[in-house]
Amino acid sequence: MQNIIEIYNNYHNLGIRNRTITDGDEIELVKEYINYRKESFIPTDDKKLAIFLEAQVANAYPDIVFVEYNPEDYIDWNDARNEIGKQEIKILYHIYMTGGLDFSDLVVQLGITWKEAGGCIERLYDSKLIKRENKRWMLVDEKKITTHKIEAVEAKLNRWEQVLQQSLINKNFASESYALSIAKSKPKREVLNKFKKFGIGVYIKEGNSFNTIKEARRNPIPLSFNSILFNEWVGRILYSGEEKVDVI
Repeated sequence: MQNIIEIYNNYHNLGIRNRTITDGDEIELVKEYINYRKESFIPTDDKKLAIFLEAQVANAYPDIVFVEYNPEDYIDWNDARNEIGKQEIKILYHIYMTGGLDFSDLVVQLGITWKEAGGCIERLYDSKLIKRENKRWMLVDEKKITTHKIEAVEAKLNRWEQVLQQSLINKNFASESYALSIAKSKPKREVLNKFKKFGIGVYIKEGNSFNTIKEARRNPIPLSFNSILFNEWVGRILYSGEEKVDVI
């Protein structure tokens, strides 16, 4: 098993879409930072790393997403789990948020038809992600739907207000959200205070090294169904046996 997996235009068959890279200084900064993280990452038996570059998340394409995961959480993966889609994942997140609910509540609260709900529940049950107890559908195990850490990084040169907005969007799924830039475009104090207010961290490249000038506030995951989506992508990659590296 690889310690680091890289995802960019190599897993379309698993439902992972990536935006075409635009050449320029920003993507060079992104690649340098990815190489830095790869070199500094220390894997263990229960901590591996997946790196997503420009992966589509809803209508956005975060520059980099670093996902730390435990391979043991995916050892009972099955074929049925590869068939669940975004509708099933949304239902899965709703079950997680409510702590469990009956079938009629699921239909009313999510505004879906009985037929849609029935098909989704069947696929989630076949995937061994949910169980039925006391007439309520509940998660089998929360560990099955999330990873250790999802860190999103947005890179911009001299556009701090823009990168702040994009980093805020990333907080919808990431446990940590960071902005990345270079030393000569460090944010002014008032801008840095905005990052602090929203819990967004800042990485700066200085010379040949990268430094953290503001730590991000860490939030528990999943924060949305998109947090679970990254978990499912990692599981499908591991289950496929095609752990590709050096594609970025």
